[in-house]
Order: sequence, then structure tokens, then C-alpha cells
Amino acid sequence: MAGRILFELFFFSIPFLVFGLYLVATATAEQEGRRKWPINMLFLTGLGLAVAAYFVMAFMEDRSATMCQKPTRYVDGKLVPGEKYPCEHDLKDAGRALSDDPGGAAELGTDAPDAGEDEPD
Repeated sequence: MAGRILFELFFFSIPFLVFGLYLVATATAEQEGRRKWPINMLFLTGLGLAVAAYFVMAFMEDRSATMCQKPTRYVDGKLVPGEKYPCEHDLKDAGRALSDDPGGAAELGTDAPDAGEDEPD
């Protein structure tokens, strides 16, 4: 976990480090009479690093097609951490209803013929 946090902090700090280098380089360049760094190139470099970090994080994610995860939850006032467990069901039907029953159908009464109803005369 600490490695992942350090990895994210490293990628978060890269634009600040590049900007610091930019400030040092432009101050030196102005003193020597050279032109400044192009802002567009810095922007594209930062954008490329952000996209690369997104894909690196996606590929580093610990995942498996046969493992499911319970989220962290409160049980009796205590925080229970999430856990991974083997999936017992077929995930291709996840989110689908188990039947076509809309759930609003009325239940029929008992099988007894005179279950509290008056017979017509």
C-alpha cells in the first residue's frame, strides 16, 4: 500500500518539478539572452505523463476474473475491511433479474373453497 501511495505521489509531483525546472531554465535563459521554453511542449508533456500514469495504474490493479470483493463496511459499529473471495456465480448475468416477474403480482389465497368469503344466494 505504501508503494502505491508513493507511486501516486511521484506522478502527482512531476508537473511541479517540471514547472520548477521551467522557472530555473527561463530565468537562466533570460539572463543569457536565449528564448524561453515553449509552454505548449510542457503542456503536452504533462498530458502525456498523466495519460501514461492512468494506463500504468490500470494495468497494475490487482484483479482476477474468478475473484470478487466485498467492500469495506460497518458491522456492529466496527469497521470491517473489504475482502476478496472466489466468485461462485456466473458473472455474465450480473445485474439481470432472475425472473420475468415484475414483483407486483397479487398472491392467490389458500386452496380451501370457503376461506372466509360469503357465497352468493
